[in-house]
Amino acid sequence: MANTRYASSLHILVAIAAAGEELLTSGELARELDTNPVVVRRLIGPFKKAGLIHASRGAGGGIKLAMDASEITLGQIADIMDEDLGFHPHTISENLGEFEFLPHSILSVIEAQHKELHTAAITHMDGLTLKDLTQAATIRADLAALIAAGVPDEEIRTSYRIESGHLIPKS
Repeated sequence: MANTRYASSLHILVAIAAAGEELLTSGELARELDTNPVVVRRLIGPFKKAGLIHASRGAGGGIKLAMDASEITLGQIADIMDEDLGFHPHTISENLGEFEFLPHSILSVIEAQHKELHTAAITHMDGLTLKDLTQAATIRADLAALIAAGVPDEEIRTSYRIESGHLIPKS
């Protein structure tokens, strides 16, 4: 089964970033993810500890970013979660014969590839910010809303522009 912690955490953080100064509750975020608010609170715990989000309890409480989304990289998020972004190497039996060098050598090569893949993924993700993801998501949401409202493709292309991460009508 695939680990969805990283994807779920990104979803939560993008939703919080898209909300701006509006506080979101763990219940609201849980409904978006079709999960329990306790799961959301567990996922955001490391981000609160790292100072990326501010969460307050009780009436009028909620969750918001503690810094600008442009200051938070996807690599930083993966590091906070201690998320392994590569495949997981298998293990081999220690009961191999004394001169069975090939199986261990194969595993060694696979483990090296795993480390290279993880490093490449983190390096790439350090160039992407939470703001980048938030803008892409809000533009897609705006486009989906226009399409759902029956606005023809040609009208969207000619009558709308992207500004501050949103599709807005041209003046």
